[in-house]
Amino acid sequence: MRLCFELPDAAFPIKLEQHETARGLFRVTYGKQVRDGLSYVAAAHELGECILHALACDSKLNTSEG
Repeated sequence: MRLCFELPDAAFPIKLEQHETARGLFRVTYGKQVRDGLSYVAAAHELGECILHALACDSKLNTSEG
């Protein structure tokens, strides 16, 4: 696995890794949650969700409506 991106100091550590043997497949790790075998699009979506959640947990994102 090749590390592509990391946010170790988020609410829960976030990592994006790319498989070296199966080019085009990614793994997103958020705390203890691991999503593996993701396409580029699926990994981008998962990574975005993890970053938004971490920002909300750290009170750095306004999630109130209106």
